[in-house]
Amino acid sequence: MLRHVVVGLVALVLGAGAAWAQGKDKEVKGALVKVDVEKKTLTVKTTDGEKTYDVNDETKFVGPKGGAADDGLKDERLVPGVMLTLKIAANNRTAHEVHIPERKAKKGK
Repeated sequence: MLRHVVVGLVALVLGAGAAWAQGKDKEVKGALVKVDVEKKTLTVKTTDGEKTYDVNDETKFVGPKGGAADDGLKDERLVPGVMLTLKIAANNRTAHEVHIPERKAKKGK
């Protein structure tokens, strides 16, 4: 019985820690400078200068209407100069979310 209580408390503490860490994300807005698919990084220019952020399998790419953008770093909208909003982990290095803009209308349409 005591073992179940201890396991339950450990799970509760770990869950609360994960929620607390998620709450520490900061938002960064800036212009995309470079995408490195091989290194899995995004370089963004903000008012504080250029900063490179890691992207991993957990990173969510979100379109302008809140839907998932499944192409990740290979999304055609990730071109230099496009404005992005990123949610950065507490380590100030890893992007948890990348919010990308709408696709530009193709010329001639």
